[in-house]
Amino acid sequence: MKYFKPLLVLAGFMIVLCVTACRHDPITPLSDAPTISFKNDVQPIMISNCTQSGCHGSEGHEFKLLTYQDVLGHVKAGEPHSSSIYSAITANTLGTMPQPPNPRLTDTQIKTIYLWILQGAKNN
Repeated sequence: MKYFKPLLVLAGFMIVLCVTACRHDPITPLSDAPTISFKNDVQPIMISNCTQSGCHGSEGHEFKLLTYQDVLGHVKAGEPHSSSIYSAITANTLGTMPQPPNPRLTDTQIKTIYLWILQGAKNN
């Protein structure tokens, strides 16, 4: 019984710690989101973060991200969470893209890709 109170306090602290550690950044509702353009918004992200590092450019890599057709092969229009590109840029595992030592995409870049896929991954 003498350990019950400290254990209860510790359990309460752990619960508070776990609850506050869970974070969800709300995504802008589609009706309030700007229209995302592949050419003006998404392709520059792919070029500057994925192809110039030598990973997904034209030089012999099977997972190229240079053109709309290249990118579309890894996207399920309207379903970001079913798209391999979105999964790769949001993963918290060894498979996350871009690979270290390259920096991860910013939250704004990730949101741009998310919204583009959600809006149908159009070639606009």
